[in-house]
Amino acid sequence: MKRLQTFLLVSALVASGAASADIWAERETLAKIGSEIAALESLVGAAEAQSDPANRTTFEYRVLLGDLQKIRKGISHHLTVPMEPVFPSTINALSSDYTKVSH
Repeated sequence: MKRLQTFLLVSALVASGAASADIWAERETLAKIGSEIAALESLVGAAEAQSDPANRTTFEYRVLLGDLQKIRKGISHHLTVPMEPVFPSTINALSSDYTKVSH
């Protein structure tokens, strides 16, 4: 019985470690996306500087920048919120004490 409990505990720890690795990979990718959005914001600024406001139809650069900033801030917020720790399931052992003493 003790071996089974140990095996289940080790299995739970390994599974939580794998899930933890996925969390860090996700966070790393989200951070990269945030960096790419910052670069896009720079490109949008360059495009806006090249635009002619006298044209009949103009692109709303401020709207695009606002959307990019919202996305970047959302990612940043997610990355700064503390992660909830992952705990393996509790394994309840059988009680070996079947005798109750009344006083």
